[in-house]
Amino acid sequence: MDFLRPELQERLMKEHFEFRKLMEEHKSADSRLGDLQKKPSLSAKESLEEVELKKIKLRAKERIYHIVQEVSKRAEQ
Repeated sequence: MDFLRPELQERLMKEHFEFRKLMEEHKSADSRLGDLQKKPSLSAKESLEEVELKKIKLRAKERIYHIVQEVSKRAEQ
């Protein structure tokens, strides 16, 4: 994620449970999406799964962004 500095990500992975959980969720969804995208065609069930995985990734990324913003604001104070 381009808005996430590596040193901040490393710190949050160690110190922030929700952040760590969201990163793992995002990574897992991304991995499964990669598997689906390698297939030449998807079944109806797989197509629905693809849509849900994209939603999961987006929600996780949005929340991760908000956590980073909150932490950055606190660091500035």
